[in-house]
Amino acid sequence: MTSVTQLSLSAASENRPPDHRDHTIGEVIATIVDLPLRRPHFHATGTHANQSLVIVELLTAGGGVGWGEGGTPGGTAFWGGECVESIKLIIDRYLAPAITGISVFDHERILAAMDRAAANNHFAKAAIDVAVHDAVARLMGVPVSQLFGGATRTTIPVLWALAAAVYEADVTDALEQLEAGRHRVFKLKIGKGDAGAETRRAIATATAIADHHPHARFVVDLNQAWDEPTAMRWLPAFQERDFLFVEQPVPAWNVESMSRLASRFDIPIMADEALWDFHDAFELIRRGATDIYAVKVAKGGGLRRAYKAAAVAEAAGVPLYGGMALESSIGTAAGLQLFSALPNLPFGCELIGPRLLAEDLTIEPIEYRDHEVVVPSGVGLGVEIDRARVQSFARRE
Repeated sequence: MTSVTQLSLSAASENRPPDHRDHTIGEVIATIVDLPLRRPHFHATGTHANQSLVIVELLTAGGGVGWGEGGTPGGTAFWGGECVESIKLIIDRYLAPAITGISVFDHERILAAMDRAAANNHFAKAAIDVAVHDAVARLMGVPVSQLFGGATRTTIPVLWALAAAVYEADVTDALEQLEAGRHRVFKLKIGKGDAGAETRRAIATATAIADHHPHARFVVDLNQAWDEPTAMRWLPAFQERDFLFVEQPVPAWNVESMSRLASRFDIPIMADEALWDFHDAFELIRRGATDIYAVKVAKGGGLRRAYKAAAVAEAAGVPLYGGMALESSIGTAAGLQLFSALPNLPFGCELIGPRLLAEDLTIEPIEYRDHEVVVPSGVGLGVEIDRARVQSFARRE
C-alpha cells in the first residue's frame, strides 16, 4: 500500500516545474529484452540458449537518469524462483509506486520502501538498486565504485565457464581461450548425470587442458546436484586434482551438510544457491557452511546489500569471489564497479555475460584482456546504454 507521505511527495513532484536540483524519483520504466547466447549454457537443473533480462530506466524529477538490470539465468524461474515476467510485474505494480517521490540519495529509505511493498524478489529490487546507484553517481560525476570507497583495482581476473557438458567441446573451448590469452581459470559444470561418470569427465577434461597448459586452474560447480553421501564419495577426486574450490554440491536447504563437507575437506566449499542477502551470509559463515563468499549483485538484492554481505564476509575472514547471473554489459558493469572496491577478492570473478551473449545493449561492450576483465572508468556504471538496441531487443507483448 502506498503511504500518505509517498502520495504527497509524488503529487508535489508532478505539480512543480523540472528542477535539476530535484532528485526525487519520478518514473521507473522496466523493459524485458530477449538476447541470444553464443552457445547453450548448462546448469545441473537446466540448459538455455537465450538470456532474457529486465532493463530499468530510472528518471528523477529534475532530469537525472540511471540504468539498472535484473535477470535470472535464462530469464526463467528454474534457478531462483523469479523470472523476467515476474521481475517486470513486481517493479511496475509494487516497487516503482513505492519509491516514487523519494530522493535517489535516500538509499536506505528506498530499500525499506521496496521491502514494505514486496517481500523477497531480490532480482527485481536489484534492478532498481543498480539504477539508483547509477543515477546518484552520474549526478555526482563519479564512478559507482566511489560510492563504496573507491576502486582498489582497474582489472579483475575472470574465469570462463565450460558449460557444454561434453568432454571434447569443453576441452576445445578451454584451449581456444588459453591460446587467445582470454582465460586461464575454468569452471566445469557437472551434476546432471551419474555422479561417477560426471566426476570422471570433469577430471579428464581438466587433465587434457592442463597437459597443454600446465598453468590452467579449475573449479567445479554442482548446482545442488548431489546428496551428502555422494559428495563425500566423489569430492576427494577434485581435492586430489587440486581444484580451486567446489561450488554448492548439495541442495541449498542442507546447510548442515555444507558445514560437514567444509569441515571434512581441505578444498574450499563455496555456497551459492544457499546464499541470498547479508543475513544469509552471516548465518552460513557463522555455521561454517561456506569457505568462500560469492558476492552477487542481482541475487543479493542490489549493490548496497551485496556490499553489506561482502563486509560480513570480510569481518569473518572469509575470502570473496565475484559471481554472475549472465548479465549484459549493464549488469556486468554494476558488478565490476562493486568488485573493484572490494579489497579482498583473491578468487577473482565470473563476470562473463557479455562474452556469452551474441548481442549486447551498450555502445561499447565490456573489455576483456590478459585473463582479466577491465573495470569501466566512466561516470555511473561506466557504460553508455544504446537505447536503439534496447528497443530492438525489447519483447513485444
